[in-house]
Amino acid sequence: MMRALLASTVLLAASSAFAQDDPIVVEGDLVATTGLADDELVGDVDARLSVRGTTFTASGLELGAEAGIRFDEDRLDRQVLGGRYSSLGAGGTRGFSLDGSDLFVDRAFLFARGGFGSLSVGAHEGAAAKLAVTSPNIFRALGVNDWRADPTGLNDVHTVNDFSGSAAKITYMPPAGLFGGVIGNLQLGISYAPQFRTCGIEECAPEGGFAVSPDGRVLLQEQRWRDVSEAALYYENGFRLGGDRLSFGLGASFVHADEENGDASIQEILLDDYQAVSLGLNVAYGDLTIGGSVKTTNTGIDEDVAGPSDYLAFDAGITYTAGDWRMMLGYGQADAERDASLLIGPQLNVDLPFALDRKTQTTQAGVAYVLGRGITLGAAAQFVDSDRPGLLGGQEDTTAVMLESSIRF
Repeated sequence: MMRALLASTVLLAASSAFAQDDPIVVEGDLVATTGLADDELVGDVDARLSVRGTTFTASGLELGAEAGIRFDEDRLDRQVLGGRYSSLGAGGTRGFSLDGSDLFVDRAFLFARGGFGSLSVGAHEGAAAKLAVTSPNIFRALGVNDWRADPTGLNDVHTVNDFSGSAAKITYMPPAGLFGGVIGNLQLGISYAPQFRTCGIEECAPEGGFAVSPDGRVLLQEQRWRDVSEAALYYENGFRLGGDRLSFGLGASFVHADEENGDASIQEILLDDYQAVSLGLNVAYGDLTIGGSVKTTNTGIDEDVAGPSDYLAFDAGITYTAGDWRMMLGYGQADAERDASLLIGPQLNVDLPFALDRKTQTTQAGVAYVLGRGITLGAAAQFVDSDRPGLLGGQEDTTAVMLESSIRF
């Protein structure tokens, strides 16, 4: 399916290139970060490129295709267990690549737009991620939440409801301003992904999980979810207040995935249906923007067996613009609650003397300067406090001082 979709996308984009007045849009960005994390030199390069081609029917219906590739020199494992990417859960990286290459396809889909709204079919982010609102940030890679670069390797704050990643799915969004703009700008969206796997190798989709043996070893074994349903909304409104406009944007989403039973008895013990709720709000007045977001999930673990295993994360931030200068301050916190003695012990009639809870706090301050259209240079200081049991590395505080340069086109 993935190969057929890629071929269809390329053919449609190519045919659009030769159609008169039918545009081909090329977009992308290149972000490079470098600096020191606890006196060690660290860096990352992340580039994205997308090509979108469209054509119009005689009735005015817009048909199109979009394909996107990404290069990430220091790509992190995108691990899905717990509803976040960094955790003990095992999973493949997002997108399609060969032999774990740093260059991979992160989306390839067909779409149709018209008076009915828009319909997308293929590998792309779901409605919950597309309509997400998080705390404001002046950087493209560095941040306290859902970062593209993780210089400390300790960040665990994720409030974007991106459980399905780039898995093949169908997404429908009715026309923006569904009620004619009477109550403000409202955008709704729903997505459905029948399964995570989009090709025959592990790099294609998040899959797999973890268990803990009586002697405390972490064991990897297959486990999976399927039938991922997403519902999301974005609402925007504002009014004049004094000499400036006060505006706000609100995003909310709900994600549900069904457990897929496997052959391993331990899998049937551990897993349950996955559910997550995310909410975000930003308020802007003049050159000042303040906001934050929160996500809570049951992590897809059977609490009747494991006890409390929820994941809760939130972030908050403020940005200020003064001409070509940008300034920001952000804070994020995550609490991954998973008690290993409750998770495995009762099933094996043993009492494990440790818990796999993890609490993370991240603070970031930074300043950036816009050199030209789409070109930004900035500097950030990030402090991460990770409170973990000894099995996960123990308590650790890390400070990183980083430079970020980005080009967007």
